[in-house]
Amino acid sequence: MKSRGFQPAPEAVVEKGAFALGRYGTPFRRTNMLDVSRPFHYPVPRIVKNWRLKEWQAYEFGDKRWCFLASLYNAKVCSLVLFLAYDRERKKRYLIRRLLPGGIFRFSESISGSDVYYQGARSLLESACDYDAGTMQVTVVHGSRNPDRRFSGRFRFSCAVKATSPNVVCLPLGLNRAMYSAKILMPMEGEFSVGGESHRFEGPASMGIIDDHKGFYPYRMRYDWATGFGADAKGRRIGFNLTDNQVRDQVRYNENCLWINNKAWSLPPVKVTRPQGIAGDWIIQDTEGMVDLVFTPELANDIRFNLGIVESDYHGPLGSFRGFISNGEGEKIQAELLYGMGEKKYLRG
Repeated sequence: MKSRGFQPAPEAVVEKGAFALGRYGTPFRRTNMLDVSRPFHYPVPRIVKNWRLKEWQAYEFGDKRWCFLASLYNAKVCSLVLFLAYDRERKKRYLIRRLLPGGIFRFSESISGSDVYYQGARSLLESACDYDAGTMQVTVVHGSRNPDRRFSGRFRFSCAVKATSPNVVCLPLGLNRAMYSAKILMPMEGEFSVGGESHRFEGPASMGIIDDHKGFYPYRMRYDWATGFGADAKGRRIGFNLTDNQVRDQVRYNENCLWINNKAWSLPPVKVTRPQGIAGDWIIQDTEGMVDLVFTPELANDIRFNLGIVESDYHGPLGSFRGFISNGEGEKIQAELLYGMGEKKYLRG
């Protein structure tokens, strides 16, 4: 792991009541967030800590034609199920979106042996992770009354050590609070059927990124985020993750990274500006000349609601990139062959 710049993670994200802050190249065996001492000003019972802990598993994946999002999100006061499939050639969108009361999902302390799913009357979305076995899988079924809108898919990701380089972080949010995230760019294969047509995913252009995530975020949660992936002209797997959030001291602590095949490089803090608003170009830059991107939204993906005790103003469009990201070793990765999404998120609750 030293050659990739990230050290192995300790056994647990919380040790002796304190978070193991830092960036790592292997997942924690235990993301035992609730074992933290005094995450707020005063001691609070475990049930209160659990109530304030936001948790989710999300994937962004696809190939040159298709882009998919899958998310199982537990905000405790409510839960979100999201699966979005976008056919970039035909400009068609296929969607499952369910906002459910309460925290219905139970996330494991490890991405080995994790199985989280939603099953409704006509829909299924499941995330099954077994990092030790080197596999992850997303399964989706949607039985719409309209035959043209019915779809199903099964996508398998390889997280074998020789094929990937995890970007695992534990970052401070103030007091004794922190966020944990494990993001991994992985080769992918699978099938997706919609409207009577089947599509096969394999080869160097098929890939995806998981985000296994937990955090003691503030009551008003805000962040900007962008991620993209694709095969470059050399056939290499390329991906990146760029976030500007409420983490303290982002020069020292951030989750920004660039992947090239099975290697990862850390990146400096970034800022996102939108001079023409959400629907216009997003400018994503750092202060060290390593990140200079423009994200152009193509498909809106907004989630807005106000339920009194919880409010969401979320924008997560899919779109294309231009510009470059440098790996810090003299190589600039041109972004024109990459596709992905941006997020501008506000959540009160």
